[in-house]
Amino acid sequence: MTSKLDSSSTQNLSWPKFLAYSVVCIATVITLLNPSSTQELSIVPRAAFWLIQVSLLLTMMQLMQLGLQQLNSIVGWPVFAQLVLSGLLGAALFVPIGISLDRHLGLDQVTVALPQDWHLEFFEELAFVSPPALAAWLGLNAIRLKTDFDAVRDKGVVVTKTDEDLKPHTGPLENQADGKTGDTDSLKVPFFALLPTALGTDLVALSAELHYTRVYTAAGEALIFYPFGRAIEELKEAGYPGLQVHRSHWIAQVHILQKKRLSSRGFLQMDTGLKIPVSRRRKNDVSQILTGP
Repeated sequence: MTSKLDSSSTQNLSWPKFLAYSVVCIATVITLLNPSSTQELSIVPRAAFWLIQVSLLLTMMQLMQLGLQQLNSIVGWPVFAQLVLSGLLGAALFVPIGISLDRHLGLDQVTVALPQDWHLEFFEELAFVSPPALAAWLGLNAIRLKTDFDAVRDKGVVVTKTDEDLKPHTGPLENQADGKTGDTDSLKVPFFALLPTALGTDLVALSAELHYTRVYTAAGEALIFYPFGRAIEELKEAGYPGLQVHRSHWIAQVHILQKKRLSSRGFLQMDTGLKIPVSRRRKNDVSQILTGP
């Protein structure tokens, strides 16, 4: 048994919000643990220090992951390998900033000043920072993937992995021009293989959530570790009828409910209850579709 999307399903915690909440929680825990490196600071400066440190570190990792997903040779890697690489690169990018922040606050003072090459200091700090940082990065992504996997399962969608999960799934595909229903057997859309089988490929919308893409179908939704831009390119190449209406959103034309005009707030109403924002730059393209024959 599968369930249709309704408006309440759009209230799921997005990856950016989840990441922001995680920063606050991690910084709070470290502040309460009061490590020796910041024991000289009072509670408020200490909390601010760790909030800045954690937010900068996770931001660097996030930026590295987004950058890596622009490389075709990296996108095909296993998720774990991509996360490890982005975590290590993010930690390396953060280390000079962390060292500078420590020096600015006088937290790196030593009793005996010894000459030290910058690269030695860099690698020593990287060796200290990268293990806990990488563990946190992998943990946050693992938790998020499991949460959305369970959310799909709880909707009644069976997500048992079989050999079929490695193949493009089939489902109805409506031709916008003549109204005929076709089959997606002949479509080559690689990211379909990442969807739970029972979700099918009757797409409603795609939404970017940093280095994740949330896929909405007529049967439910799933968060997949896949670049949003690459997913759109694959759909375009396969001839799937749809349109990017926002830098972070793509919609399937056949599932547009409000076909006359955009709402006053610039949203498209989909027939599953989902509302998708339309950017000002793309309003003309959307209006042409809505008012077309």
